[in-house]
Amino acid sequence: MFNDGPMDERGNFLDHPRVVLETIWDNLEELGEKIKENIADQREDWKEFKSDAKDKFEDWREDQKDVLEDLADAFKIPKPHQGVNTNTKVPTGSEKPNNNLFFTGGDANKSASCNPSNPNIRVEWDSYSASDRKAFVKAISCLQGKPSRGSKYPGSTSLYEDLASVHRGMTADIHQTAAFLVWHRYFVWVFEQLLREECSFDRAMPWWDETKHAGNFAKSSIFTEDYFGHLPLKTSNNEGTCIVSGEFAGEKLHVGPGSANQEHCLSRAGDEGQTAQCNKDFTNSCLSRNSYEDFRNCFELGPHGYGHNGIGAVMAEVSSSVGDPIFFMHHTFVDHTFRIWQNGSPERHKTISGCADKKSPCTQITLDTKLSSNGLMPDITVGDALTTLSGSLCYRYDY
Repeated sequence: MFNDGPMDERGNFLDHPRVVLETIWDNLEELGEKIKENIADQREDWKEFKSDAKDKFEDWREDQKDVLEDLADAFKIPKPHQGVNTNTKVPTGSEKPNNNLFFTGGDANKSASCNPSNPNIRVEWDSYSASDRKAFVKAISCLQGKPSRGSKYPGSTSLYEDLASVHRGMTADIHQTAAFLVWHRYFVWVFEQLLREECSFDRAMPWWDETKHAGNFAKSSIFTEDYFGHLPLKTSNNEGTCIVSGEFAGEKLHVGPGSANQEHCLSRAGDEGQTAQCNKDFTNSCLSRNSYEDFRNCFELGPHGYGHNGIGAVMAEVSSSVGDPIFFMHHTFVDHTFRIWQNGSPERHKTISGCADKKSPCTQITLDTKLSSNGLMPDITVGDALTTLSGSLCYRYDY
């Protein structure tokens, strides 16, 4: 018998390594096939288990939806960002959007559905990563470089300035009326959708908790050369200073001042005496108000107004204040406070009262009153805007 193994002194084979190895190899091959078959069976069992578990969990979550939402609000439980709604339809030139801010009747355009247990999360600026911050200001800069959508936005030279033109044109009816909170909530959402659809912004939307920086806005990381540029103090004659740092350094504006359409610089005139009023005590005082109108009046004329004036210059010029991109961060603070107030009672997500305009007699605001951005995005109703967990809006804050 042929064997190439070693021999002892008498010429006997000590072992038969080749035969042994061949036998072992055959056994290993057989064992390997059995293992692969077993793994395949286990994979199928695992897929079936996961599918069944997922279905049962979804059924349970749907049954407990209201309870889970109440618990999340009560304990301020943050959720990870779960992506964005980007299937909002943008009106085309052939469509004729509503040019009035408010009118009653008809159905608002519904552009998306919302799973209230899985909304988008707005992340507070101090918890926002450096990468996300940079992507955010770059997306705003992108909007500033996009062409205007046309003559229906007077003074505008860019898509970003279309927003400023819309705000200016509607100023009278969206300030010191019952529309203030719901319209600005909608307007920030319009801004967000434009960032996503026109400039491919794919991060969580940030918000800014101004109470943490009350009296010291200029020291916030938001006002640095990496992001929104600095907040210089007002000059000795109360004038603003053109911004020469940050993503918007040297930015030229064309909507405003006031009703004019004149080229002017993006300027700021910080007044920390005013920003000091954006504090927790003042905010909590407003949050203690029981009626919508009392809360709206307290916060609009209080921390909201002080924030605008504390940043000053362009921001202090109410109608065209959108010219400074910090406008939208300021209004995330306003909207966050509005949502916290609403969470004080379920009825606050379903009811509203007051004047929708300054006519005499005024038009009473209703759940069917429509909110418009003059065609930049579809109109929605006040009822849609009262909750951020249904319809198009679909978001909550991280605390």
